[in-house]
Amino acid sequence: MRAFKVAAATVGLSAALTGTAVGLAGPVNAAPGTAGCTQGSYPPANSTVALSRSRASVGMAMSYQARCFKPGEQVTVTVYSTPQRVGVLTADTTGAVSGSFTIPSNLQAGRHTLELAAATGTQSASFVVVPSAAAAGTTASSDNGSLAFTGSDAAKTAGAGIVLLLGGGALIVAAKRRKHANAAA
Repeated sequence: MRAFKVAAATVGLSAALTGTAVGLAGPVNAAPGTAGCTQGSYPPANSTVALSRSRASVGMAMSYQARCFKPGEQVTVTVYSTPQRVGVLTADTTGAVSGSFTIPSNLQAGRHTLELAAATGTQSASFVVVPSAAAAGTTASSDNGSLAFTGSDAAKTAGAGIVLLLGGGALIVAAKRRKHANAAA
């Protein structure tokens, strides 16, 4: 157990020094469904619209997913600034909907809203349309809405990692020696 604590502390310290995120938990987004949904309220409690990306350019595909609709309910999907209907869906047996659309060619650069409207309520999420030149370097299949990778200083990161691994190894060896010395005494 002590070795695990030392290893966890080493990984945590390494992550803090190098700025690398270390995730040990499961996925943040729960599966869609009616758990935690309160129907008939506006906006529907605990509802979310999840977008596949937060930034896109004209012609890129954007996927979305939402929950907390009434099962079997018709949901109209509209992009706002200039209202454009991009789909009509039917909520599944859990009240969830999912779909995708291509960013229309007449959508201007700037912040826009994807709205999912039904009889039980309206849900929305914002996204930004960027000029095609700003989206260069991203592809429709690999863009996850995050910032572009522009490089790193691998030597510093590797050096810090090696130092931390050696330090963690030294702590493990010291702990074992102390355990053997205590057992002999």
